[in-house]
Amino acid sequence: MNVLYLTINRKTFGTARILCNWIELGPSLAVTPILGVVAEDDLARWAREHHVPTRITPMPRMSFKTLFASWREARATARFALQHKARIIHCNEHACYPFALSLRRLTKLPVVCHVRYRPDRAWTQWAFGGKRKPDAVLWTSYQQQQDSEPSMDGLVEKSIQHVIPLGIDIPSFTANLEPRAATRARWGVSDDAIVLGYSAVLQPRKRVTEYVDLIERLVKEGHNVVGVLAAHTRPEFEKYRLELAGYIEKKNLGKRFLDLGRVDPIQPFLNALDIFISTSEYETFGMSVCEAMAMGKPVVVYRGGSVEEIVADAGLVVDNADTGALYEKTLPLVKDAALRGEWGRRGRDRVTEHYSPRVSIEKLVGVYRGLASG
Repeated sequence: MNVLYLTINRKTFGTARILCNWIELGPSLAVTPILGVVAEDDLARWAREHHVPTRITPMPRMSFKTLFASWREARATARFALQHKARIIHCNEHACYPFALSLRRLTKLPVVCHVRYRPDRAWTQWAFGGKRKPDAVLWTSYQQQQDSEPSMDGLVEKSIQHVIPLGIDIPSFTANLEPRAATRARWGVSDDAIVLGYSAVLQPRKRVTEYVDLIERLVKEGHNVVGVLAAHTRPEFEKYRLELAGYIEKKNLGKRFLDLGRVDPIQPFLNALDIFISTSEYETFGMSVCEAMAMGKPVVVYRGGSVEEIVADAGLVVDNADTGALYEKTLPLVKDAALRGEWGRRGRDRVTEHYSPRVSIEKLVGVYRGLASG
């Protein structure tokens, strides 16, 4: 079965990491991948290196002003899909879905839409209303699906909604790591310091100031800790980025808090940590937490929507914004290396069992087969 994957990702990390894993694993389950990507960048180069037929397409949305150009691009991509005998169109992110609808009109192929956020009613009515309903909707967690029920009610029946969690291929994720000591030395952090880390795409719901407050409290109490932040900002949240920088500066933590900006690849960052913290109040999956667990790091997290589901009993979970509980759960880990090792192993075992790409693609292929037979 040949599947056309559409993605707005340019790089091979984030939501593209699991896509790369599916592309690699697909042939073992009789799925031949084809790729449509928005730019000639890392992901397109990676796909060609893996002999995946790839088309660069901007995936324009239909509008009155761009009708001719949009339709021309859709026709060219439809021809590409049919030339490669695609039987399914899979939108790796919901942003691809409007373009995929144009392809469905031209090819008559079923479309799978992977929703990566918690949609509101206005969006689902616009995207999925009437004849625009997808042939299957994929969620990344049961919590995300439950939270999205009011928006989906009466538009997309439960029978075509499926939970396909993301995951980490641990052997490839942890391969060829820079030595932990080398990363810490580059940061100017001593070997005996306990390093706490947080990685995120910055926006207010990440509540990063509460993570900064945690580091400040531990430092003031005399614990040999360093907080590190790996984060980048989308243009619409630049104001929040500036406010956060000012907040960190006022804390006067000096070398006890390092704002590293965007970090890629993320593996050396995670490998250098002793404890991973997440103060995000809502995630539809919690990929950064899953990555830290895959790296064998103990995690202390807010419930954060789906984060609690992903972590379960393999990490330390506290209520959103409960900074007191966050401190109480973190402190024993700061003091006890053996305890850090125990929680780290539990997290890694959970990712191995429940959040591997093999687990998710086997579920995904079941969805494909149902659509192809229909």
